Amino acid sequence: MSQEQDQRSGRLPLCADVSRNSGAQAHGSAHRWDTCIAFEATVQEWEHFFDAERMSPAQRRAMQVLGDWAESSGLGYGLLMFAPRDPSAFDPRQRRVRVYSRPPGPLASFQRQDFCADDEGLWALFSEHVAGVGHSAAEPLPHAAGSDWHLCTHGRVDSACGKYGAALFQTLCGEEPRLWRTSHFGGHRFAPTLLELPAGRYWAYLTPELTRQLARREGDWRALAECYRGCAGFGPAAQYADAAAFREAGWWWLDAQREAEVLREDSSGFEVELRYWPHPNSPGHQNSAEPGRVRVQGELTETLQLPASSHAPDLYPEPQYRLTLVGDL
Repeated sequence: MSQEQDQRSGRLPLCADVSRNSGAQAHGSAHRWDTCIAFEATVQEWEHFFDAERMSPAQRRAMQVLGDWAESSGLGYGLLMFAPRDPSAFDPRQRRVRVYSRPPGPLASFQRQDFCADDEGLWALFSEHVAGVGHSAAEPLPHAAGSDWHLCTHGRVDSACGKYGAALFQTLCGEEPRLWRTSHFGGHRFAPTLLELPAGRYWAYLTPELTRQLARREGDWRALAECYRGCAGFGPAAQYADAAAFREAGWWWLDAQREAEVLREDSSGFEVELRYWPHPNSPGHQNSAEPGRVRVQGELTETLQLPASSHAPDLYPEPQYRLTLVGDL
């Protein structure tokens, strides 16, 4: 059904359709966190996860700890639930859990630890690794190298992810063994949206072709650069700068260590300095202790009024920026 047909029928259009048709930038929309915990859970569990009456005592205690920590620190954390490959063999007493933590210094990728946990162990992992409280008895596990691709298919939160995320998963699940059907993690207005871990990169408006291109790191990266929402390790202005640098530099940028300093951020835009260290194996780059430096300026050009949800008519301001990169990569 087209957006015009939706309007005539009184049905709200999908927020992702409105955003895509408006040309809204996806940059700067990634959830900011230093720790993310992904754990195995059935789709049925996703639906009642935040239902206080269904919470176990361990979850209730952990939620209180996490709420107190977030209020005092002013920081957020990542929480993902990924569906088991074989729901009939899933045992909630032996959940697979992955903890991603930001290492000190410039960021190329988050550090990953894997565990097997029951309910008590799972929520103790949240308290321990996010809030620094207590210790979990969860069993450490080895993990395979490489990326996991978490694709939001949580249609009960927003129909855009139910339509576009689920369709993309069905297309690619047979050829991408580390693509996971995942609960809501924000940004449904950019559906289908994917979180790449342990890199911590969020992607928007993906198609099968763009997803394959990202997985294989081949071809022209510039169309994909427009789909880069940002890295969880940076704030919004730095996420814009990171995306602008990727568009200019190409694939090697995704493996570089980088850090960002926001030099200016006000109602007219922002300026960010990126310092970067290319990976030693990046073609055309020599290993150096001194970082490369580039500045990215963002100039406010307009503010769109867009829906944040497919299920509510409210509109929210979405600033749009002209990005200018100053320096060489």
